[in-house]
Amino acid sequence: MGKRNYFLDFWKFIAAIGVILVHIPFKGTLGTIMTCVGTWGVGFFAIISGYACCGDSKVMSKKILKRFVRNGIITALAIALYMTFSYFAYKSDNVLILWQLELKKPSTFINMIFMGDFEFFYGSPLWYMVALLYCYLIFFVLVRFNLKKVIYVLCPIFAIVRIIVDSYVNSFGANWHYSGNALIGVLPMMLLGYVIADNKEKLMKIPTWILILGSVLTAAAMFTFVCVKVGSFDISQPFKMLCASFVLVLGAKKPNWYIIKPVAYLGREDSLFIYLFHFILLYILSSFMYSYPKAGRYAAWQLPLLVIIVSVVFARIVSMIVFFFKWLFKKIFSKKSAAQV
Repeated sequence: MGKRNYFLDFWKFIAAIGVILVHIPFKGTLGTIMTCVGTWGVGFFAIISGYACCGDSKVMSKKILKRFVRNGIITALAIALYMTFSYFAYKSDNVLILWQLELKKPSTFINMIFMGDFEFFYGSPLWYMVALLYCYLIFFVLVRFNLKKVIYVLCPIFAIVRIIVDSYVNSFGANWHYSGNALIGVLPMMLLGYVIADNKEKLMKIPTWILILGSVLTAAAMFTFVCVKVGSFDISQPFKMLCASFVLVLGAKKPNWYIIKPVAYLGREDSLFIYLFHFILLYILSSFMYSYPKAGRYAAWQLPLLVIIVSVVFARIVSMIVFFFKWLFKKIFSKKSAAQV
């Protein structure tokens, strides 16, 4: 995408907060709406990733491979962290033996690899990171061999499949892994993001007021239909996809619309760490809060806010540590190269 896009960075932060509220929702209609923001947010992250995969085949395929390696390292470290945390969590809950038995089952690893099911340990959010790796491999092939026509054929097919499967899961309470995987949860949105990027020149001619109106109306529709079922069906999914598309195009047209600049900064620097660490922090904070008998009925409202605040602060600290080590390595290697010259 070139320069930083403050508008999209702002919404990345909102999406990351929404994901937290999927795992620890508020009560009632507000909780349903905020959960919808989270599920929309996962698709929004994916559509941005697809948008960033469009470009010259040779140059972009190298960038995609680089992203695959970087995200692969982050995912491997995250899995190691979650596994270590889970070991001590299960040990303190006196169910370690059950977890160890689960690790001996081949089906556990088959579900993890193909369905993104990391629930045999406290690693539920990791499905997206693994799904993204699969999709980067698919996009590497598509972009490297310039299979643009294939992308245009696949995009509507996978979009329809995503709508059907996700609507089924949300309507009938089916296993969320049916939609929370690479082929349903991430690839359709990445294909859509690529198509938007490939048609950017045409889409930039759409008046800004139409993009704003489209974003607002589709957001209103997805909030309405996630709360009000049509018969027994949740039909919010197509509106989530449309809303993410409108917001992406609006961001591409108005990259400096940051709304609240500090929030845009946090979205740029910290959204990944908020996503990765909030689930562990949720376990720790909920255990701490509910250990008090007087936690009371208000804990259901206090805990989500507490998890959001702690996750944002923790992510900021991690970002600062990562920045420091990057700066340190750069300084060390620049001194070495200068000494060699």
